[in-house]
Amino acid sequence: MQGLLPLAAATEVMRLVIPPWGCILLLGVGAVYLVLGARWPRLFDVLSMTFLGCVIGLVVSQWVPLAQPLVIALGGVVLGGLSAVFRGVAHAVLASVMLAAVASMLVGLIVGDEGFTSYLAVNLSDTSYSTQWSAPNVAHDAVLAAVVTGLLAGAALALAHRRLSRRLVTSAQGAALILLGVTELVGAWRAQGRPSLATDYPLTLTAAWACLLVIGLQIQRAVEQASGDWDAAEETGHDEGV
Repeated sequence: MQGLLPLAAATEVMRLVIPPWGCILLLGVGAVYLVLGARWPRLFDVLSMTFLGCVIGLVVSQWVPLAQPLVIALGGVVLGGLSAVFRGVAHAVLASVMLAAVASMLVGLIVGDEGFTSYLAVNLSDTSYSTQWSAPNVAHDAVLAAVVTGLLAGAALALAHRRLSRRLVTSAQGAALILLGVTELVGAWRAQGRPSLATDYPLTLTAAWACLLVIGLQIQRAVEQASGDWDAAEETGHDEGV
């Protein structure tokens, strides 16, 4: 792994396409997050933090004198284990990161091309396969302000309204996974060399994500109410049996 290199330094860019089975898996996982996120919030927090730990391990692996897969696995295990112990802190971190990412992406879209920077993420193997992606350029004042605002707002929401925060975090992640799966599936059918849907229709995908987010919030609210009714019925039946 050579780390994250500026796109301008790359001589050739080859897009790493997720296979169809991977896209279907993303759609399934996203649907589970979207529907059942509020039912098992601790489980989904641990899963999300484990993935975040793997990403952190991927980024720092170039500076650690260990095998890259080991560093990635250690990042996931350590952060996932800590989130299982410190549940409140883990959820606050997730809420902060999620809202910071959303705020920065929205402000980056408003600012335009100057609000984003492209990177070349080299594949884990020794081959030349890589993927081009754009991330908010935090050097831009408006995007940086959005990141800081999102971090503070996410932490405040997690502390002030835990239930709403759990719905929001899992719904946002589920909607993002579903859109990622859909865009990769459509990208596999498009002509070779054409830009991705995220490049051609950023505002459309943003609106679709927002719609899925609202749908997820409503579904999780209904699931929470139904699970509360089920729990109350089970307790009533148990008391009557006694």
